[in-house]
Amino acid sequence: MQIRLAEQKDMQAFFSYLSRQLAENGVDGAPIFQPMSRTESHLSDVMKSRFNHGIATELGEQGWRKMLLALIDGIIVGHIDIRAHAEAHSAHRALLGMGVDAAARGKGLGNVLIESIFNWTATYTDIEYIDLWVLSNNQPAYRLYERTGFIKCAEITDMFRIDGKALDYSMMSKAVMPTKVLVSANSEEC
Repeated sequence: MQIRLAEQKDMQAFFSYLSRQLAENGVDGAPIFQPMSRTESHLSDVMKSRFNHGIATELGEQGWRKMLLALIDGIIVGHIDIRAHAEAHSAHRALLGMGVDAAARGKGLGNVLIESIFNWTATYTDIEYIDLWVLSNNQPAYRLYERTGFIKCAEITDMFRIDGKALDYSMMSKAVMPTKVLVSANSEEC
């Protein structure tokens, strides 16, 4: 397996992979992992544009996104990306997104991707924290994030109502370097 930084030339193959993933959103007993209804669970032109623009944008500039791809025999089987928060004065933090192809799940790839993005971030950026939002019903993802050291900072009850179901949304965070820890009143880093 190869894990490497995504380039613009990878985007067409990435979009094919992402389209397959989105088609699985909430299907056949799988948890909803994107806050989209079944009828919306496809790769839109807006999503493509955000990824293309983010990959082409330099780190630190508005709208940047850096993504690592996991490939087996040249085929994308997973990805993990970090991107800028939309809010001003948050350049020391990034938002995480990731996915693993159905055929590659349950084999430890999620752990490898998280470790890889933290190593890349520590080496090439000044980012101190990586944050994420996860649908609380997506227990496989939630457990992965907990196992890899993310701390739950908040949960919004009934954040989404998708296909007739109320879904909660959890915010989690992890310091990039263990020495970069902000201790809150309840001794959790967030």
